[in-house]
Amino acid sequence: MTEAAYQWNFQVIWEYRDVFLRAMGVTLSLAGLTIILGALAGLALSLLRMSSHRVVRWPVITWVELLRAVPPLVLVVWIYYCLPILTGLTIPAFQTAVLALALYSSAFFSEIFRAGLQSIDRGLVEAASSVGMSQAQAFRRVVLPLALQRMLPPLVSQCVLVVKNTALAGYIAVADILYQGQQISMQTFRPLEVLTTVALTFLALIIPLTMAANVIEGHFRRKYYR
Repeated sequence: MTEAAYQWNFQVIWEYRDVFLRAMGVTLSLAGLTIILGALAGLALSLLRMSSHRVVRWPVITWVELLRAVPPLVLVVWIYYCLPILTGLTIPAFQTAVLALALYSSAFFSEIFRAGLQSIDRGLVEAASSVGMSQAQAFRRVVLPLALQRMLPPLVSQCVLVVKNTALAGYIAVADILYQGQQISMQTFRPLEVLTTVALTFLALIIPLTMAANVIEGHFRRKYYR
């Protein structure tokens, strides 16, 4: 005898819609804060790494390489469980996830910013100076637009990775979309429907991000390469 075909029933999703919406808000907040803080920290690290002083540059290089080598889940768990033991400082789960993921992401953002800024030909800056632009004007009108265009694809990829990495917050009981999905699936015994909805939710968050990046990249190309 063959087993009966699985009977899909998405009614459970509707019954827990409020939980899913709150969890989506948590995921979006976590991703947004991580991207903002990670990008700001990454920009600072990239500028420090490009310093001409070794005493500044080498500690930053070491820090960035250490962060890139540590798995993000290990960083999340270590800060949540080990940091309080060592320092006596207890950080709530959501803030811990933001801190850990922002630290981890900052290492990759810093490399993206550094590579983008260093990819601009020095001759363009000298040409801008020759027509009367100050260094600030040359950076704003020449270096930054060109660097942003080159940085945009890896920046978007990193932002997508940040959204995916938010799922790690569930390991310390942050009520994000994956954590709540797991709880609901255990309560309702409908894991296929619930986890399929979780997967579709992540797609709904990530696909518009990549589409927006393509639009922005096309705008830069039309503006600076006509």
